Amino acid sequence: MFKKRDPDPNFDLDLDFDFEVKRSARRKTLCLQIRDGHVQVVVPTRTPERQINALVNKHKDWVRKKLGEQLARPKAPPKAYVDGEIYGYLGQDYRLKIVDGAPWPLERVDQELVATLPARLVGEARTTKVKARLHEWYLQAALEQFQERTEVFSRRLDVTPTLVKVKSYKRRWGSCSTSGEISYNWRLVIGPAEVMDYVVVHEVSHMLEHNHSPAFWRIVKDLMPNYREQQAWLNKFGGTLAI
Repeated sequence: MFKKRDPDPNFDLDLDFDFEVKRSARRKTLCLQIRDGHVQVVVPTRTPERQINALVNKHKDWVRKKLGEQLARPKAPPKAYVDGEIYGYLGQDYRLKIVDGAPWPLERVDQELVATLPARLVGEARTTKVKARLHEWYLQAALEQFQERTEVFSRRLDVTPTLVKVKSYKRRWGSCSTSGEISYNWRLVIGPAEVMDYVVVHEVSHMLEHNHSPAFWRIVKDLMPNYREQQAWLNKFGGTLAI
C-alpha cells in the first residue's frame, strides 16, 4: 500500500509524494528506488520508522527530480484497435487493416498489419479479438527477431545461451540467468532495431560477465560502440513501446 509515513514527532518530514515501505528479512541495507512513478524503500525487517523517514527526507530533492523526469517521458497513446490505426514494428509504422473473412492469424503485408475476422464479430467482441491477434503476432515476431539477433551476437562472443524466450515484463527489458537462459521484453520489437540490438548485446554480454562491472561494459562497447545512444533512447522513449 502506498502512503506517506507518519513522521516522528521530533523529525521534520515534509513530503509532497507518497512512498511504499517494503520490509525484507533478506535485505541487509536500505534501498530507495523509483519505478514507474512509484517510490519504494526496501529495508531490513527491523528497520525503525525514524531511519526510513531520515533516508527519504535526505533524498527528497532527488526523488522529486526523478519523479518529474519520469512524468515528462513520452507515453504511448491508448489504442482503440480499429481499422487505420498505426502500430510500430522495428521502428517502422504499419497501418492496421481489419477485413472480414474466415478467422486467420494477423499478417504483415507490405506496410499493413492485416487482421482477418468473422463478420459476425462486432462491438467489444471485435475489439477484444483484434487486440488478441495483435498480441499474438507481436509475441511471435519478437521471439523470431530475438532468436536471430541473439545468435548473431552470441557467435561474436563465442557463447551459447541455453534458451531464448520473450516475456511480458513490466519493469525490465531483459534478463540473463546464470544457467544461460535469456529472456527479453517482447515490447522491444515495437521500437528501432538498433535499440532491440542494444538489449540483446547487454544480455549476451552477461554470459561472460554476470554483473555491471567495468569489464562488462567493455564487452558491451566492443559489440556496440554507440550503445549509449540506444540506452538513452530506451530510457527516454521506453514508455512508448506499447500496443
